[in-house]
Amino acid sequence: MIEMKQIKQKSTPTYLPGCIRRLSNVERLFLWSFQTNIAVAARIVGDIEKEKLEQAIDIVCRMHPLTRCRITFDEHHDAWFSGDCVPRAALRIVPKTSDSQWFDEIRREYQVPFEPEVGPLIRFVLVYSSEVSELMVFSEHCICDGTALANLIHDVLDCYADPKSEVSVISPPAITDYLQQKDSFSISTIIGSFFINHYNNQWLKKPHYISQEDFNEIHAAYWEKYRYDIALLQLEPKETHDLAARCRENGMTIGSALTAAFLAAYYEVIGPLPKNKRAISIPFDLRRHLKEGTVNGFCFLSGGFNFPFAYDQKKSFWRNAEDLHKIIQRRVKKLDNSGLDMEQFNPTLIDAFFNLAPYIKKVPDAFNQTENLSAFASDKKSIALKIANNALSKLPGLITTNLGRLDYPEFYGNLRLDRLFLIPSAGEDVPLILGGAGVCGRMAFSLNYLVQNNSNNSLYTKDMIKIRNIALEYLGFPEKANESWM
Repeated sequence: MIEMKQIKQKSTPTYLPGCIRRLSNVERLFLWSFQTNIAVAARIVGDIEKEKLEQAIDIVCRMHPLTRCRITFDEHHDAWFSGDCVPRAALRIVPKTSDSQWFDEIRREYQVPFEPEVGPLIRFVLVYSSEVSELMVFSEHCICDGTALANLIHDVLDCYADPKSEVSVISPPAITDYLQQKDSFSISTIIGSFFINHYNNQWLKKPHYISQEDFNEIHAAYWEKYRYDIALLQLEPKETHDLAARCRENGMTIGSALTAAFLAAYYEVIGPLPKNKRAISIPFDLRRHLKEGTVNGFCFLSGGFNFPFAYDQKKSFWRNAEDLHKIIQRRVKKLDNSGLDMEQFNPTLIDAFFNLAPYIKKVPDAFNQTENLSAFASDKKSIALKIANNALSKLPGLITTNLGRLDYPEFYGNLRLDRLFLIPSAGEDVPLILGGAGVCGRMAFSLNYLVQNNSNNSLYTKDMIKIRNIALEYLGFPEKANESWM
């Protein structure tokens, strides 16, 4: 179990009303990032009463402060979560016209930029029919992770079924309280601190502070160029049970088998990953490793690790999956999340190298739209460009974020929770991005990707669907292959 790491927090500025706490630098990574927004969708059987749902959402948002927050900046450009003068979290209700409409609505949410300094940083959508509906939560990554969103839907359904139940405010912990303590006297730590301080000093000689106007321009240009798509792998209760038994026979988890299956399928359809992409990133839920009694708040509380791995076609699929599983198990036991300890960086430098620099080449026209963006793009010696280029070169070929089996009740009054879909972000720099969740015996994995508008993207979409279908074959379900993304 993880022991809490006590760190010295900055005191809340008295001139900023309603402050909840300061954003950690890991949260700051995602503050101005539209690509890392996340969504969870719940398919619900039964006739949802809209007023009761709105009431339940209001109750849950009072319970979790970061669902009703905005961002406020102090005189040093540090960012703080604030509950002062924040509008109510919106619930958009649309009539259901097809089984696939729920994803169209998620795609629509991606088109609408958040306004961090206005808030809130979360939105709810109900695709409604009297028989089966989808309730979706779409959020900025800086306030939460996928597990937090899934738990939030569970809380909403709980409050829907029992609106008079007592609730209390749960203060959101900070991930910096759970990072492993580094040895401050190690050579690597000393060298790392030297370089970060050097980067900070260089940055502060000529900083560029991102604004909402800058963010809006990059956001608009990016989503004019790209379209977000998915291909779903879904298993019903008996199929999930059969796959679990198959994985136990081979000494691994479903998550490891699925990751290997998509890698193998990608190899067959597109070929081996480029040499610089033969690595895997596995985010994991820190909540499952905390000491008993630790507050389980709505927040960003995910760890993660990267490791090199290449699918070996000379070995059987299950042997590849076994090799992958052993590596993952060793890494999970270590819980090495030290890579998330970014507190030494100047936070505005993080804004620049994560949310400005990568887009200069992707959407160059956006950097002609504001004076600040133009000045940043013209600053060829900016340390933010060097850090961004280095970070992009180290991105893995596959990211698997799996919530695992969530132990939620199936029934909530007259409603039945059928399944959950985790829809993480997609990026053109990572070939395979998977999001998975299991609930009520059913399992769903999404393969998330981007296609360029105004191009022959149907071929790439066909490849992604083919990858999903071949992954199903490797897992033992060839009969489930089809030409639809669902």
